[in-house]
Amino acid sequence: MKKLLAFLFLIGFSFHLSAQDIRLKKGVVYLNEKEFLNYKIDVWGIYKAHFFDRETNDEIILIIKNDNETPKYYNDDFTQIKFIGMGVTVETKENKSWKNFIKWLVQSKVIDEHGKINTEKLDLFIQNYDEHMTERTMR
Repeated sequence: MKKLLAFLFLIGFSFHLSAQDIRLKKGVVYLNEKEFLNYKIDVWGIYKAHFFDRETNDEIILIIKNDNETPKYYNDDFTQIKFIGMGVTVETKENKSWKNFIKWLVQSKVIDEHGKINTEKLDLFIQNYDEHMTERTMR
């Protein structure tokens, strides 16, 4: 019984250490209570979240939740994550909150704790998660 409790404690502790606390509040993204990125959310027709470098105020990521022009049909919805300046986009069926998309990018090490994009990790992220939704969609 003691071994089981010790094992469960170690598992819980390791999850706590690897967890990233992300908060979005008043235009600032916080990573573990430190200012990490700036953001702005647009909700005019299409839901968009713009994320900016804190030092330069340059936009680095744009996340677009796309209803694929069928607002009452949800099976074809997808999200685009555009890496501004890199010229790449990841399209996924994932439907997460803005906070959880940023958390996903941090946990995948695409964005480091300073808000900088790691191009090697970005390439891996694209290989693993890009579902090429617009290529499969008829217009």
